[in-house]
Amino acid sequence: MSELTLEDQIKELLVERLFLDLEPSQIEKDTHLSEYGVDSFLMLELVVAMEEIFAVHFEPADITAQALKTVSSLATLIRSKKHQQQ
Repeated sequence: MSELTLEDQIKELLVERLFLDLEPSQIEKDTHLSEYGVDSFLMLELVVAMEEIFAVHFEPADITAQALKTVSSLATLIRSKKHQQQ
């Protein structure tokens, strides 16, 4: 089995942690997460899960509407935090 991309890992996390009634493959990386029913409460759950799973720490300034908009923007945020930690 090939290693999952960061985007694929985020899709799986969305489905598993937020109990979305979707398959990860149904989530498009550039579609607004709100279209999948992800609200601000669920987004908070997702941020906590991403910190845990990807071993990153988000500052309050990192948590913007733009950064939390899509799977692609979340992946960009995680990559930038991982790069800062190196």
